Amino acid sequence: AQAILVGTSAAGSKPSRAQDIGRCTGVALRPSSAMTGQASELERGPADESEGKGCAATRWSSPRLGLVAVAAVLVGAVAVSVAVLARRGSGRKTTLPSPSRVAPAPHPVAVDAVEGRYDTVDQDGARIPADGEVRLYFVGGSNVAWQTWPDQLHSYLRKLNFTVPEENYSHADLTFPEELAPVCDDEAEFQALRTPRIARPGWGSWGFAYDSRDDCVAAPFVGEAKGEHPFRTIAGHAVSCLNGWACNPHKDQHLDLVRPSDVVEDAALADVVLLSTWVNDFKQQYCDYKCFNGTELDPEAIAPVSVANLRRLIQAISARNPAAFIVVIALYPDAQQTLLVEETLGKIAAINAAVREGVSTEPNVAFVDFELAPGQDMFQVKPPGHPNCRGDRIMATQVMRALFDRGVLGRALALPEGEQARECLRATSCGAIVEKACCQAAASCRVDPDGVCVAYSAGEGSL
Repeated sequence: AQAILVGTSAAGSKPSRAQDIGRCTGVALRPSSAMTGQASELERGPADESEGKGCAATRWSSPRLGLVAVAAVLVGAVAVSVAVLARRGSGRKTTLPSPSRVAPAPHPVAVDAVEGRYDTVDQDGARIPADGEVRLYFVGGSNVAWQTWPDQLHSYLRKLNFTVPEENYSHADLTFPEELAPVCDDEAEFQALRTPRIARPGWGSWGFAYDSRDDCVAAPFVGEAKGEHPFRTIAGHAVSCLNGWACNPHKDQHLDLVRPSDVVEDAALADVVLLSTWVNDFKQQYCDYKCFNGTELDPEAIAPVSVANLRRLIQAISARNPAAFIVVIALYPDAQQTLLVEETLGKIAAINAAVREGVSTEPNVAFVDFELAPGQDMFQVKPPGHPNCRGDRIMATQVMRALFDRGVLGRALALPEGEQARECLRATSCGAIVEKACCQAAASCRVDPDGVCVAYSAGEGSL
């Protein structure tokens, strides 16, 4: 049991031969003290340009290590089988995490506060002092299932000496990203963390805003299914009462609801609730506006729909837990492959401004916007349009800074301001960056455990 570790090697470190085996099997091996002398007996066959062939060429010269490898694979298979049964029992189909994303075993260690690693800012009188507890709860679509920004935020808080307790949330369906999320350079620093979230890929904001369909009215549907299907009027527009991508009645999730009454049951235990439920409201052009029953709505018409649904959920959370601070995450830029589309930045800014204004009347709410670096790989290719590890790190740092600026946190990463912030965001020569605050703001850089500014990739699998 001591020899088995599900996970990845530390960022920037050369993988051991045992970890090379893990790359092929999905299970990495770590020799125990009793095996240290044996570990060198692992050999690889001739190098090959194909990763698959390289894996096939791996061989064992030690029967003992061969048995350990078999045991590791069997343990991984059992873990995956248990996960399958658990998800089947939940009555909801969810992408099964790859073996590298199954709960690490046996006792992985997250990287906590390291004195001097980061440049930080502190303030007195915050709701949560620098050594206090921060209970996080996330609700959203694919952006909390297929991205790592919730986990990176969790990791940063711990590294800045906050405690992030593991609450017993009843309705969270994920605690770590699904397999579609990229594997980040620094994933070893947050792989052991559990960050609860409600994640519904493909859903619009209306799927998180209503406890029932009592106000829905049957109407002829222009989508794949013939006949009549339920719609309700939101901000003067017909919006489907079905959920999932394209509000398709043939999909398994179409009758599911994320009821605000369920969300608030969990949110009652949280200090900070982060909402990213409305991104897909502005992706309806990719499914012929079927959730609006085929009516092509422009962004100015969709924004009031998003605001109405967000406010319903926000008000439900605040009624149950008035002390909870609620963060609404901004819509991210359009993407063309891995790059942001600069031509539509003005449109995205206008949408964010409208939603920001719409939720600004609610108490204890912050709308968190962020800027991504043009001309750099900032988005995943599969799934398309989702920020990669670089984008997620920017999102996490901006959320933390917003919580600091609103007096919620007593400590945050120091970030440059004004024109310097723009220059640092775009910086790519990480080794030439002198100020840590600039490195912390650079999309393609990060501060490593030694306090050195190093390159930060888009993440394995994102390209």
